[in-house]
Amino acid sequence: GLLECRRCRYLRTGRACCQMVEALLAVLILVCSSVSCGSTGGYTGLPSLGGIYYYQYGGAYSGFSGADGEKAQQLDQRFYLLKLPIAKAAMAVGGCLLVFPCVLILVGVVRLPWHFPAWLLLECILDIVIATGIVPALYYFFHFLLGVYNSSVCKEREQLYQSKGYQGFRCSLHGAEIAVGLSGCIAVMAYLLSAGLAVRGYRTVHKLKQKPVQL
Repeated sequence: GLLECRRCRYLRTGRACCQMVEALLAVLILVCSSVSCGSTGGYTGLPSLGGIYYYQYGGAYSGFSGADGEKAQQLDQRFYLLKLPIAKAAMAVGGCLLVFPCVLILVGVVRLPWHFPAWLLLECILDIVIATGIVPALYYFFHFLLGVYNSSVCKEREQLYQSKGYQGFRCSLHGAEIAVGLSGCIAVMAYLLSAGLAVRGYRTVHKLKQKPVQL
């Protein structure tokens, strides 16, 4: 098949599998971060649909009238702006985490580690640095979000919607944000495993180059 060709055989290795998992996790972080930014986390009025379309046409505020409707819109906008910085930062991190394994897969396909085995050691160091950096990034992500949910804007918004009988605007983490955390934790383990496989790959390439006749 396609993976039997000389260059594509790399895609069958353990390192390539780890890198593909890292890329998938990066996509999940990117998507869930964008959902966290765009989601109001509550009532939409359209079963299983909702979203920006419904808000643009005022349907989400059908239970409000006059000043209450304007206040709900203002609170939604302020709440959105509070979450926007951390959502953008998470999307940027997700984008970088997506580019990195894609580059490593390309490097593996062109067999650069075979010609320059020291690249594997550099790859190992980068994997460890990224895995270590994800941990404080996750802490800051949730610390910032909890600060937003504990803000007076979120509390006032929650009370306003509950007073009209709308449920789901609680000031707490929702599914997309929890998914970001889970994806980040799995990514840490994937990068550490990839670092170990890079070291093993370096040893294997080093031994093979010492015995070229057996190739």
